[in-house]
Amino acid sequence: MTVAALVILAAVPRLTVAPGLEPAFEVQRAAAASWESLDAVFSAHASRPAPAPRGAIVIERSRLEPGRGGRSELGRVFLRQQTPGAFTSLEKTWLAHEVAHQFLLQACPVAAADPLFHEAFAITTSGELEAWREGDYQSLSEAAKVLGGGASLDTEKARRALARLLVETLGPDDRLPRVISRRLAGCDGRTRWAPLTVDELMALDRSAGAAAWVIMSRHSGEVLASQGDLSTARPFGSTLKPFLLAGAATTPALAPRVGDQEWACGEVLPETMRAPEAVLLSCNGYFLDWAAQAPGVERFGPWGAVFLALGMPRLPEHMSEAIGLRSTLSLSPLALAAAYRLLGEARPDLLTLMRRNGREGTLAKLPQSERLAQVATKTGTVRDGASRPLAGWLVGVTDDFVLVQVVPGRAPRQFSEDFLALVERARRLPARDPVEVQVFSLLTPSQVDVRCERGGFVVARDGPAALSSDWARLADVLGEGRLVCLTAPFDVRIPKTTEGRPYAGVFRRDAPAPYVPPSGAQVTERERRARTGSEALFRTTRLLYVTGVLASEDASIVGEPRAALARVISHNVDTRERHGSRPVCDTTHCQVFQGAARASESDAETLTRPPITKRGWLPFSRGGDEPWTATRPRREVEKALGFSLASVARLEASGGVLRVTRTVSDEGVPYEDTQAMSCEPLRGPLKLPSCPTGASWSGAAVEFTGVGRGHGLGLDVEAARKSGLNQDALLEAAFGG
Repeated sequence: MTVAALVILAAVPRLTVAPGLEPAFEVQRAAAASWESLDAVFSAHASRPAPAPRGAIVIERSRLEPGRGGRSELGRVFLRQQTPGAFTSLEKTWLAHEVAHQFLLQACPVAAADPLFHEAFAITTSGELEAWREGDYQSLSEAAKVLGGGASLDTEKARRALARLLVETLGPDDRLPRVISRRLAGCDGRTRWAPLTVDELMALDRSAGAAAWVIMSRHSGEVLASQGDLSTARPFGSTLKPFLLAGAATTPALAPRVGDQEWACGEVLPETMRAPEAVLLSCNGYFLDWAAQAPGVERFGPWGAVFLALGMPRLPEHMSEAIGLRSTLSLSPLALAAAYRLLGEARPDLLTLMRRNGREGTLAKLPQSERLAQVATKTGTVRDGASRPLAGWLVGVTDDFVLVQVVPGRAPRQFSEDFLALVERARRLPARDPVEVQVFSLLTPSQVDVRCERGGFVVARDGPAALSSDWARLADVLGEGRLVCLTAPFDVRIPKTTEGRPYAGVFRRDAPAPYVPPSGAQVTERERRARTGSEALFRTTRLLYVTGVLASEDASIVGEPRAALARVISHNVDTRERHGSRPVCDTTHCQVFQGAARASESDAETLTRPPITKRGWLPFSRGGDEPWTATRPRREVEKALGFSLASVARLEASGGVLRVTRTVSDEGVPYEDTQAMSCEPLRGPLKLPSCPTGASWSGAAVEFTGVGRGHGLGLDVEAARKSGLNQDALLEAAFGG
């Protein structure tokens, strides 16, 4: 036997099993194991070793009244054995309960006359706490009434009530309820022991945390503004009730139970209550009765996976946990905002319901109720045993934002005016409206990989379905519904790249109509794909789209030229001339977008300036005056031009216009004829840096010369850098007016 084992055995009192209780060895071994466990618990929470056991303990079989499994007095345990010779798991629990009393009598003698503390300690350490929680829901006030009536604690009703209060002080990482842990530290006898009271059990000491709020973009998932601790999980009150509707295939119509305090959720209740009204009135009785008829609805259906991904330690085991009557589960403000972002994506009908809250629900009949009715809202209140608010939650969803505010010690109606100030603050944030863009226009979804490391979901018809955290082909998941990553931007990987690009937003599929070229025209596969557009659409905010294009087109641009280009990009996103009714594309003849890029305050400020009034697409190019030379096969040049170079005398270009001079004859008299045409049919297919200023050819090759980069139309970015002009002057010089 090891030294450690000898020490443990030395800490266990001499245990004797009286004749008549069999199998004696098994009973004795179970009692010793319980004592060892209690010794470890005491040492951990009292911050000192338990005192050495004093005296022996005799365990004997006794005929106790029905409903009682055991009884204790110092040094003696009386245990009821239902079947002679059989030591069942139930009897083992009864024994553990009585051993806890024996341990406490010796380790904490100052509490010997405190029956409530003794019973609370025994229920907690014997493993009974979870078992006593099962069964019909019991409110904190009802539990307090049972325990405060002076009745015996050694009854099923009293133990269930005590367990109800103890569970409320049990944090997710706590081994003991905090009220018990705190009391064990006072067992040293240095201070006078005050008996545990029901009021102390009801004064929940789980911290509500400091006040916090967050404004999140519905489109990109960005945290746009915040204050306080957003990441620490807290009890969430009634805020998840809309998700119960979202997760259920059907919801019942129920008759309120008059006189039941959980049905006290309105001045006048209808004869029959349905789920929408139950959400608006936050009627606990409806949800409790619903779960009694349909066990399992409290786990939120497919939405349960969303909460687990966002940090909920487990799914609710009882409806009282799902609707916040039991504060045993928690979510952070950030997680709650992300969940409502997904709800808005999946169930706009529930947002419509939540907009009625200001007029018909928990935020009705306030001076600010009409303004609150412009926002889809849900309230939640975490209360202590005396029904005092420990924390109030208010969630709001607008077209562009999700807002979550939590305030300790106040109910939502008490801070709804402050919440409206946050809504106004959100609405003043510049360029947070949605922008959709056709992405991967020169690829197919089967060539694109996408990944969300945690919290990725497909918004499918039957509810959210989790995405794998591994790379997946966009083609494999895009057709199933909209794609949302709740915890970060998507990573996107395209061919010939090793690292993913961040895409902060929502993907969806919208197949374009096939491109039909003009009669007789010959187009390449790349040209056909470019003119068709992409079936993959991506939604983000205007600000992230503009800064993404800035980073893709010219990441080094700063100052007034950057501001001018940003305003052109923002103007172009609202122009539909390139793809008809479909969104702007991300490559080819549109402005290039390759994912999200960090926006600065100056970028946001730029987009508050008045929009450009000129109609149509506004072109821009890198420009500059750097000379270049490029050689291309003659046959490709002739294909781009649509005629042979045999009759061409010279090619020239400026300002995006190509001038072709050809030798022709009229009645046998040769002369030169110059025609002007767009340079793009030549520059684009040949991938020339800009429109050429000259060309020469002999044999099978054509040599082009030119300056700068781009088509040379509209805003010349390099020239803008050198001009010293402000953004308004740059735009006027480029586009007039």
